[in-house]
Amino acid sequence: MVNGAGGRPGSGTTGVDRSPFPEGGLRHDALFYADDRDYRAAVQEFVEAGRAAGEPVLVAVPTDRLRLVRPLLDPLDGVELADMTVIGRNPATIVATLRRLVHRFPGRRVRVVGESLWPGRRPAAYRHCVEHEAIINLGLADQPLTARCLFDRSRLPAGTVGDVARTHPWLVSGGVARPSVDYRPPMAVLRRLARPLPPPPGGARTEPVRPEGLAALRAAVAAVAEAAGLAAERVDDLRIAVTELASNALSHGTGPAVARCWVAAGEVVCEVSGPGELADPLAGRIPPPVGSVRGRGLLLVHRLCDLVDVHVAAGVTTVRLCLELPAARVPAPRSAADAAQGGFVRPAPL
Repeated sequence: MVNGAGGRPGSGTTGVDRSPFPEGGLRHDALFYADDRDYRAAVQEFVEAGRAAGEPVLVAVPTDRLRLVRPLLDPLDGVELADMTVIGRNPATIVATLRRLVHRFPGRRVRVVGESLWPGRRPAAYRHCVEHEAIINLGLADQPLTARCLFDRSRLPAGTVGDVARTHPWLVSGGVARPSVDYRPPMAVLRRLARPLPPPPGGARTEPVRPEGLAALRAAVAAVAEAAGLAAERVDDLRIAVTELASNALSHGTGPAVARCWVAAGEVVCEVSGPGELADPLAGRIPPPVGSVRGRGLLLVHRLCDLVDVHVAAGVTTVRLCLELPAARVPAPRSAADAAQGGFVRPAPL
């Protein structure tokens, strides 16, 4: 377990002895910080170690943290910034973003320091963030990537320390990386997190999923979203996402599927449920090979929506998506057209 803040701020001890890491592939560790000074020191020393090794560096942290660390990084070449509240609004999109980053620098090790679970992030995203940290170990295992994940030691929900220890092979404390004794295989973590979805409310709009009925389905979910006050461009995103889910159910399902849509807790919620099993935990999280005609639908759904749940039980797969209503504090994701390209959300160079 972690019982330190990751080193003495400003003392040069938040760097890490890399000797225990494997030679190739993913190096995924976590560091708990105590305060702003600790945070700046952790980012600065991680970045400097990467630059000394000639490695491209991405700093992907929330908006307020960008303001905190930008003065340290402005003079540095080879460092890019990204706002995690934008590129990681849906945690399920982060792995694809990191994979595309690595592919931009063939033959080189790349490093990323990020904070996907920050104080103040809405509670509904917590489980999705834990899933993301576990799936990094599956989806990026063979990639030349050093990923340092930052966590607030005192302001995150109870249980965060345990979840971090289970999803990060290495923990950094006092300037030293040590194996996490509580680390668990990714699939074991995902099984632990898999829980039945709350049932839709009785008043949910319900539509059958039929090839000849996709236009009616799009109109139905748009009517629910527009009545709730979802912005017009986000209604378009919802139409596209629901069409993709319905098309997947028709193409890959083994029987009749049904779509439901409702409004709850400041968000529009839609789901498509039907016979068939989606067994691959990386589905929709990693871009398919270039030239592939399949595998982009769920990827697009993740890019367009704020949170996406996939639940499989008794031979039935339910994919539930959520789009926050305008009162949400976090910026909306990219447009549907940009998301369809599946490109890396490239931050402005420093």
